[in-house]
Amino acid sequence: MDQNTALTIEEKQQIILEIMKDIDRFCRAHDIPYTLSSGTLLGAVRHGGFIPWDDDADIFMLREDFDRFIKIYTSDKYRLIYNYNPEERVISSGNAKVGDITTWSRHSSGVNDFGVWVDVFPLESVPEDPKERRRFMHKILSVNNRIHHRRRKDLLSIIKSYRHSFTWWVNRLDSIVHNNPYTDSPLVAHLVGSNNYRTVIPRKWFDNLGEIHFVDHDFKAFSDPDSYLKIVYGPDYMTPRKWTHNTTIYKKPTSDTDGE
Repeated sequence: MDQNTALTIEEKQQIILEIMKDIDRFCRAHDIPYTLSSGTLLGAVRHGGFIPWDDDADIFMLREDFDRFIKIYTSDKYRLIYNYNPEERVISSGNAKVGDITTWSRHSSGVNDFGVWVDVFPLESVPEDPKERRRFMHKILSVNNRIHHRRRKDLLSIIKSYRHSFTWWVNRLDSIVHNNPYTDSPLVAHLVGSNNYRTVIPRKWFDNLGEIHFVDHDFKAFSDPDSYLKIVYGPDYMTPRKWTHNTTIYKKPTSDTDGE
């Protein structure tokens, strides 16, 4: 394919699917629990695979499993990034990305050296008390918001985040999540890489993960995906609402990937 020709949605989804299979292979080999999540799990339930217009994939892990995953994951084809800084053009603040090195992308915030990737998100332990939980979640989400704005150059972002560097905010986030006083809590939440307070779920859901068919492969998923999807998308989650990430992705010239 001509590197100046954007990939179709079907081509992007095929690359994403192969990355998902690689993560699944690795996690099963190393006994790392995970679940498909967000629109990926919704697609599995509603469409038996990708939401037709979706061009990304999301995976959840408990914090302790996520930390082990990012330390030991290896692949012959894909590369894991975690907490890269803006100068390296691929941003991953708190979550990990497993990316395809033969693609690159152009979008509203610039150019990425990875075009196609799968996001892997850690779930943090959160307090049982609702008020205390809200305060703790706000603490993490506020820093996460500063990281988002630190990557931008508009006036509002400068006012919100330019007191400290991107690296300072990333280190601040890392310190908060790794000094969590609520690790014995039965509740966990999607906070890093998120901007909402909804996704609070029982930790015990990871004790009995099931399997779900996605395109042509069985992946790990919550045994009761309905309960999770109602939390995230509401009781009418089976009703499609079209949206897109609007990311344009290209193949790199062969010379850019030789030897990697």
